[in-house]
Amino acid sequence: MAAQLLSALLIAIALLGGGYWWGHTATDNAWQAKQAKEDQAVSKAIDKETKRADQAAANYLREHIDQEDRYAELDSKYQTLRKRAPLVVAARAPRTPECGPAQAPGRVELPAAADAGDVPRLTLAAVRMWNGALTGVDSPAGACGAAGAAEGADAACAESAGLSLADAWFNQAVNAKSCAEDRQRYQHLIDFLNGK
Repeated sequence: MAAQLLSALLIAIALLGGGYWWGHTATDNAWQAKQAKEDQAVSKAIDKETKRADQAAANYLREHIDQEDRYAELDSKYQTLRKRAPLVVAARAPRTPECGPAQAPGRVELPAAADAGDVPRLTLAAVRMWNGALTGVDSPAGACGAAGAAEGADAACAESAGLSLADAWFNQAVNAKSCAEDRQRYQHLIDFLNGK
């Protein structure tokens, strides 16, 4: 009887151990299957993001090279223009003729000192180059660089645009402020993305 009880107890322990082992194995298999699916989903997501990042990098590189080429072409064009047209001209206030005794023969009159109204003015060439540097596109300023004009016919480029250096400085300050704001926004975006 003791032997029967002992064998029944051993059978019960063996069944309990076998059930535990089978349940543990089934749980491990289910967990491994679930983990494999999750790993596969993560792998697909990483592959998708990698492709997206590669495409973004390729787009950036292509656009950057295009922009560098455009600016190099503009620089070449503008270096040639600078040789043919000044960037500033003196704008003089209209003068009234002075009445007085005639000049003695043989005497040379030196040019009069600049009027208080004389202010250097930007030429149309300077405005054309300024705008091209901002936009990366060569566009005419008034008659300077207008479509259909002959290559050598840019006398209009040496004409005053009516803008002073103070006007250019004001425009530069607005552009610099805008650039600083963009830098700040992009830095916050970079910080946000890096923290993600």
